[in-house]
Amino acid sequence: MTTHSERELPTTAAIEFRDKLLEKGWPDDRRVAELVGEAPRPGVATYAAQARASGALLGVWCAPGHCFVYPDFQFNSSGFVRKEVAELLAVLPSEDDRGGWRRTFWLYSPHALLDERAPAEIFMDDPARVIAVARDEFLDDPVATW
Repeated sequence: MTTHSERELPTTAAIEFRDKLLEKGWPDDRRVAELVGEAPRPGVATYAAQARASGALLGVWCAPGHCFVYPDFQFNSSGFVRKEVAELLAVLPSEDDRGGWRRTFWLYSPHALLDERAPAEIFMDDPARVIAVARDEFLDDPVATW
């Protein structure tokens, strides 16, 4: 028999993990616009919002800030969005993930096929490896391996 407190453990762990990730201080829409050299204009969707809508950038909803923030693995050392991000996001399942957290939890959790390192960590130096692991996990037909 499962107790009420046992059912809350996964939720509590997810909230703690989310909060830990938010402590990284990921850039919001305005900061991403600054990084890519575009000034936000009134009445026009920001660069980040457009990139998020087109699948070129992963944003996660930050409830305390009432805004989307953008995980840091997506940006190169100059602050520009890595071109491989769109390819990775095309592979990761986005259904039922409007807030972006499902994909973000996968990206920042240790993965067996990446030597127990997080995909976001590996992506910085070897995006092709992370994309290949994501393809294996999310696109391969599990029946085909039987």
